[in-house]
Amino acid sequence: MPPQAPPSPPLSSYSPISTYVKPRPRPPKSPAHSAQIRVQNRRREYLERNPKYFDSLEHELADPLLYDALIRRFQSPEEREKEGREKGYSRVLEVDLLRGEAKLAQLTSSLSATSATGQQNPASGSSTDETWIPKPASEDADAFIREYANGTDGLGDDSNRNSSASSPKGLPRPPETKEEGRERWIEFLRRRFVLGRDEDFDYRTVDENDELDVIERREQEDAWFDDEDPGWASDAVEGHGGGRPEKKLEGETGIQDF
Repeated sequence: MPPQAPPSPPLSSYSPISTYVKPRPRPPKSPAHSAQIRVQNRRREYLERNPKYFDSLEHELADPLLYDALIRRFQSPEEREKEGREKGYSRVLEVDLLRGEAKLAQLTSSLSATSATGQQNPASGSSTDETWIPKPASEDADAFIREYANGTDGLGDDSNRNSSASSPKGLPRPPETKEEGRERWIEFLRRRFVLGRDEDFDYRTVDENDELDVIERREQEDAWFDDEDPGWASDAVEGHGGGRPEKKLEGETGIQDF
C-alpha cells in the first residue's frame, strides 16, 4: 500500500487565500452623478486640446498671492517688465491693489488667530469685510486645490497637510524650482476650471459639446471588448461545416516545378 501524503497544513489567518474576498461591483451612479462626471470629463478634455488656456495673464486675479509665490518669484526683471506691458497699466494697478489687500487680510487674520485674548484685531474690520478679495487657495474648501497650493502630495486627502509647517501661516510651501512652481500653478488652474470656478469663461461651449466625450467613448469601447468572447476568424467558416477552405496559391509560390 503506497504511503499516504501528509495532510495539508491549515490555512493561516495571514494566508492570502484565507483573506481573499471577492470584489464587489460598485453601485450604479445616479443620473445626476453621471451627468456631473460627464461635464467634468469634457472640461478636462477641453484643457487637453487647448493648453494655451493656462497662459492667460487673467488667471493671476484668481489668487495673486499664490501666483506671486509660484510664478512671479522666479521671473527676472525683464520678464516682469514684459508681462507688465502685456497686461497694461490699468491691469497692473488692479493686480497690485488686489495683492496688497490680500496680504493685509492675511496678516490681520494671522494676528487674530494668534491673539492671546482671542479678540479680533481692531484693524481687521476694514479688511475681512471686503468680499471681493479672493479666498487664498491654501484655505479652499476643495482638498485638491489646498494641496496644490500648499505643495503637498496633491492626492486630495490632506495627508501631508502639516508638511508646510515651516512656512508662514497661510502661505504655501515655496517651490524649489521654476518648473515645480509652474506645475503647481497649472494643476491649481486645471482643478479650478474643472470645478467651474472661472467666472469669465463660458462653460456652455464645453459642457454641451458631446465631441469632448473621449473618456466616455473609450470606456464604452473597453466594456464592449471585455464582453466579447475571443475566437479565430476561421471559426465562423468551420462552424458551418465543410472544414477550413483550402487557400488557392497564386503568383510566385516558391514551389520548384522542374
